[in-house]
Amino acid sequence: MARKSTKTSSAEGTVYALPEVLDLKAATPLAEKLMSLRGQNIVLDASKVERLGTQCVQILIAAAATWKDEMAAFSIAEPSDSFTSGLQVLGLTPQAILEKEVAQ
Repeated sequence: MARKSTKTSSAEGTVYALPEVLDLKAATPLAEKLMSLRGQNIVLDASKVERLGTQCVQILIAAAATWKDEMAAFSIAEPSDSFTSGLQVLGLTPQAILEKEVAQ
């Protein structure tokens, strides 16, 4: 199944639709995409996520910390059940990603 990520704008910032599969193969493209959006307020649309891997969770945590350091808005909108359950396996919630501190 082909998957597409989209980027739009809203009053809250740039909306980036996360791909359906966030596994090891998706980690590098996810990191590159987020870095290309650096400095902008961003809303991650997690409504279509069907699979979530640890590597992509780590990237999301690091991105949230980066946005926080740069005082830009970073949020996760409409997390799918699969996104939420993938986080729960790791003992996390969507809100926890936004609040995690990354060791320097």
